[in-house]
Amino acid sequence: MIIVTTGSRYIDIDAYASCIAYRELLNLQGIPSKAVTTAKLNESITESLLQLDTKLDKYEKTEKEEYILIDVSNKDYFDKIVQKNKIIEIIDHHIGFESYWKQRLQEKAHIEFIGAVATILVERYEKVDLLDKMSHDVAYLLMCGILDNTLNLKAKITTSRDINAYKKLETIIGNGENYSEKYFLECQKGIENDLIAAIQNDTKIEEINQIIPHVFSQLTVWDKTNILKNRTVIYDAMQKFGKDWIMNLICLKEGKSYILSNNEEIKKNIENLMGNTFDNDIMTLPEMWLRKEIIKKSFLILNQ
Repeated sequence: MIIVTTGSRYIDIDAYASCIAYRELLNLQGIPSKAVTTAKLNESITESLLQLDTKLDKYEKTEKEEYILIDVSNKDYFDKIVQKNKIIEIIDHHIGFESYWKQRLQEKAHIEFIGAVATILVERYEKVDLLDKMSHDVAYLLMCGILDNTLNLKAKITTSRDINAYKKLETIIGNGENYSEKYFLECQKGIENDLIAAIQNDTKIEEINQIIPHVFSQLTVWDKTNILKNRTVIYDAMQKFGKDWIMNLICLKEGKSYILSNNEEIKKNIENLMGNTFDNDIMTLPEMWLRKEIIKKSFLILNQ
């Protein structure tokens, strides 16, 4: 049995959709597979998406499992069910561990800096001529995964492959509806209903480098207004992780990122990195930045 799974702390729509899509693809090819996670589902997996006919599977350990990891390649953050010596494939779009897995898995290590892992899954279906067999609900999940991870196809990380994959998914579920605004407004509703939980569900905690603090939260919303009205809630929630933190608040309506921090040393580091300044503990960036793009830029600066 193949177990398709992802990271340990939380799971976003890109990982969720891709795990379910790969399960479907493998089963279409006659390879028994399950999509499993023990991680929390974050607010990018909305209530309407959870109502689709695309449920995760229950996990029952048999010692006969083999594992495929999606949207994660740092071995410190694998789902707790994973037996590392039984990993047979990794598909990820976060860089940093390519050499390690290429040495272990050869062509079964597919790690590249692209907008969404969901895009790679669409391409997998195409490669084996099964795109026409993809279910409507899986296509919709993958579409939302691409939207979320490319910021409505407007993030700098977005590639022509992401755009082409999205268009192909549209042909499966039907054109003509404004899927993106509908999806992101539902995400925002979930965030506003429980802001503290939303922060906890999309905060990365790991040692990165001397520029980026080890606690890095990200929220993507359609309109930032109500979120910033609750800055006290944000700061209180982030302080519980420690004093070394930043938050990236992405506003799709404005096409901007807002970096929040109240630590003077961290603010100075981020100002030097982004070439901008904080005003009352908020840095306004004139365009949208994803967390992974900020992290990538920090490594580029350090390696100059």
